[in-house]
Amino acid sequence: FEYTIVPGRGLVTKTAIDLRLDFLKKKGKDTNQIEKTNFSYKSVQNNIESLIGSVEIPVGLVGPLNYVNNNKSEQVYTIAGTLEGALVASMNRGAKAISLSGGFKSKIYHQKMVRAPLFILNNSTEVNVFNQWIKDKFDDIKSIAESFSNHAKLIKIETSLDEKNIHTKFIYQTADAAGQNMTTTCTWHAMLWIVEQVKKQSDFTIINYVLEGNGASDKKVSQYLINNGRGIKVEVSAHLKEEIIHKILRTSSDQLLKFYEPSKKQALKDGMLGYNINVANAIASIFVATGQDLASIHESSLADLILEKTKDGLNIKLILYSLVIGTVGGGTNLPKQQEALKLMGCFGEGKVNRFASLIAGFALGLELSTYSAMVSGEFAKAHEKLGRNKPVDWIQIQEINPNFIAEVISPFLSEKIKNISFKNESLDNGILMNLSQKVNKKLIGFIPFDVSLINHKTKSILIKSKPLDIELLKGIHILASSINIELADLFKLNKNKIEYHNSHIKELKIAASLHQNNLKYGPEFYGTFIDKDREAYLLFQEYLLPNDTELIDSENTPRLWTKDKIKNVIKSISNIHNFYAKNRGELSKLNLKELDIEDANALYLKMIDIICEDDSNSEYQILNQYLKDIKINPLINELNKTLIHNDFNPRNVAIRKNGKVFIYDWELAILDYPQRDVMEFLSFALESNFNETELLEYVEFHYKIALKADLTLTWDIWKKGSVLTLKKYLVTRVAFYKTAEILMKLKFTNRIFNNSVRMINLLERWE
Repeated sequence: FEYTIVPGRGLVTKTAIDLRLDFLKKKGKDTNQIEKTNFSYKSVQNNIESLIGSVEIPVGLVGPLNYVNNNKSEQVYTIAGTLEGALVASMNRGAKAISLSGGFKSKIYHQKMVRAPLFILNNSTEVNVFNQWIKDKFDDIKSIAESFSNHAKLIKIETSLDEKNIHTKFIYQTADAAGQNMTTTCTWHAMLWIVEQVKKQSDFTIINYVLEGNGASDKKVSQYLINNGRGIKVEVSAHLKEEIIHKILRTSSDQLLKFYEPSKKQALKDGMLGYNINVANAIASIFVATGQDLASIHESSLADLILEKTKDGLNIKLILYSLVIGTVGGGTNLPKQQEALKLMGCFGEGKVNRFASLIAGFALGLELSTYSAMVSGEFAKAHEKLGRNKPVDWIQIQEINPNFIAEVISPFLSEKIKNISFKNESLDNGILMNLSQKVNKKLIGFIPFDVSLINHKTKSILIKSKPLDIELLKGIHILASSINIELADLFKLNKNKIEYHNSHIKELKIAASLHQNNLKYGPEFYGTFIDKDREAYLLFQEYLLPNDTELIDSENTPRLWTKDKIKNVIKSISNIHNFYAKNRGELSKLNLKELDIEDANALYLKMIDIICEDDSNSEYQILNQYLKDIKINPLINELNKTLIHNDFNPRNVAIRKNGKVFIYDWELAILDYPQRDVMEFLSFALESNFNETELLEYVEFHYKIALKADLTLTWDIWKKGSVLTLKKYLVTRVAFYKTAEILMKLKFTNRIFNNSVRMINLLERWE
């Protein structure tokens, strides 16, 4: 056996790095991604040996968290590095709950670093003599140790005798550095001085000695750390108001305390040191981002979480016994890690106590959020499979190659393909797709590419890889479980009665049908690819470039929607409505369903309850009446139902530069009255100060278009249909938006709600 020598001998130089990378390539090892770095090798020469590159860990922003220090309150933030989905969101939820309850306070007990030399002597008698010698010579030992550092202060030496062995603990204060390296150097030289002095001056003999006799609990956990500490001992506390526990954490103080004592007893029975839920997650994420010693995560996560009931809520406290951190030295001088510390206001000298306080505060937020999720059932609900239990050979991104693409799109092109090239663009997948991507690692989202034809024309095309409806509903289930467990259950129970059912199939069918029937009000159609066994549902359609549009993604800018543009949209969607209303055979091929509002009544009631529960006078209370109105007058027989987009707003409607309307994203399509789409669009496109005349003009314009297709329609029936669809829209889609706002801020929700209510009031008043 011949041991292979890796070139470079651990050196961090340009030549040594190149030699190692070449060595790996010759062995067939691919390091193309690893060798890409954004830092100079010179900047890490003291941090690593045998450098070949770096790996990236994504970081997220946590905060604001309200920190109360010396009776002054400030909003603080941290960067959290993690590969664990939902960690940052949970930290943010806990931070929000603490902040809305007044913030957290902190108390620093001490900062210390320990080294634990072991000395071996001849017998216990000599050990006793040596023990007294150490006490007598402490000032001399202190002077020697501190002479090898500008920051380390030896505050005491503890001893423990064991037959012919004496264990010592050199306990230092190390200012703003974690201090492992400086105390190692200081202790080593002090130990050499001790051995030399004993040899010269004493009658006893030190037979052997070692710098670390494993008595410092370095990068380990122990009862010693709880009793005495290493690093910084910090305590943070907050008072949580009951209303905040209910509103933000979706549980109660009674529910939290119900499980607290029994779980503490079991932890003690199992020999757990301390008691916490998942402090290590918060500490690890902040350590990664701020250049701390990752091996110290273990001891730094030794903690106690304490809950106490109060009259109006809950007192919470978290003690970290051994937080080994620094704001200088180690990895804190690397550019990105330094930026993270500066963002926290914790870089440099005099900042380590603040750093400890903020780490503990953010860890307390995570403890609170995770524990609340567990006791409320949210933790389990967010991980339910919703019927998914079989492994699937999902289609991979590398399979979406030019040959695959050409086979799909060639029948829809008038010229032969010369070349296919992928665009180096990252597109926003939107709320629904982003929710679906939380479920698994399959290919979901957009893939843009250019097709060059032999006639020198170029077409920009987009592949839309659809999630299954069950995956979309799973994403919504995860979202809902963070809001209300009963709501999550209701989404699951009613999954086949709401618009998300068959969403992966509907959009592909509708895109093909619009193309076949020459209804050119959206993207050019270039085919579909379906493989049911591999759960692949791919739509190939025109990629509308921003430079080719006059108006796109304008849901928050109603001022851009002029009268002509709004009428153009109404006319375009009405032409689609009218076609399918008259061609029932084509409509039946789409296999669309109506929203089963009556059967799913409990779901919509729950959303309304959640929206209104914090304010009995909330303007959203009107939704309860609207839901009753829909049940009393569920049908208007004189109106024909047709294909409805059902998500028809300026997020899914654009205007090309040639003035043509561009309608896309049909996955939520349903069967309903044609007013449904138009009234939703008006709720977005009308400015908040719209007047009665404006609304009447648009509704009558829509009525006249519909009247051309069906001469039996009366204005009274048309008006009732408009009111009914507005009420449906409010109790279904707008209620969903408003409920989701508990976790994500949507700029348009209150505006479209107010616009819709005003439209209903005006329509019901008109004769």
